[in-house]
Amino acid sequence: MVQGKDYYKILGVSKDASDETIKKAYRRLARKYHPDLHPGDKEMERKFKEINEAYGVLGNPDRRKEYDLSGKVSFEGMGPAYSGFDFKDFGFNFGGFEDIFSEVFGARARRKGPVRGKDVEHALHIDFVDACLGTEVEVVTPKSGFLRGGEKVKVKIPPGVRSGTRVRVAGRGEPGVMGGQPGDLYLRIFVNPHPYFRRVDNDIYLDVPITIGEAITGREIRVPTLDGMATVKIPPGTQGGQKLRLKGKGVPTPGGRRGDQYLIIKVAIPKNIDAKSRRLIEEFESINSYDPRRGLW
Repeated sequence: MVQGKDYYKILGVSKDASDETIKKAYRRLARKYHPDLHPGDKEMERKFKEINEAYGVLGNPDRRKEYDLSGKVSFEGMGPAYSGFDFKDFGFNFGGFEDIFSEVFGARARRKGPVRGKDVEHALHIDFVDACLGTEVEVVTPKSGFLRGGEKVKVKIPPGVRSGTRVRVAGRGEPGVMGGQPGDLYLRIFVNPHPYFRRVDNDIYLDVPITIGEAITGREIRVPTLDGMATVKIPPGTQGGQKLRLKGKGVPTPGGRRGDQYLIIKVAIPKNIDAKSRRLIEEFESINSYDPRRGLW
């Protein structure tokens, strides 16, 4: 028999802790100190073995009772190892111990060989123009399961992504077990709405207000595009609702082409005009007897 270790202190529980409390404490500590997450760290390996040893005693009602009465235990050191351990090799029936170990680390814990780490998904919000043209962003890896998180990674976002698209970052998921490859990080894209651009398939739509004079006589105006400002010629006689096309100013496609940008013309009518302007408009109407409703009904 060996005496001297305070197993309750090792698991961080009180001496009157319930079986469920002890189980939860073991599960939490086993996750934290598992040596596969700290390769080469002897202190983590020592701590992990100590945690398993403590649960090997306190997790079994009979052994816990013996320990509580005498402070001694005849099987100290029989806690499960962290890799390649078979609970039956020692001839002991650890009962729920193996089940908890499998619950903490998943089905991976029962396997003998290398096991790939789990994939991790993380939400990424990006601007509308960046989603259309593509960009490079710096992402801080999230904390998930065995993944500590907090690591900065540069990721290229391809052009044309939409909300709901998943971008894969290889090898940035949870670490593998027993030498297995790490999982991948998947970025779930959420595109922020734009204040004036709208996207339909690979085309961009933009409402463009123009004055009555610009609509009648035509004019060159400046409008925004995904690539910056561009000069556009408004033809004389342009009507409200008319659609003007800017070829190749839309969203890039995988084949190397680009969609188009469409300008939806909105003729802006001033709400308040002075007396002189009103007389000029009335004179214009008397000279040009144009009836836009003729022949409609």
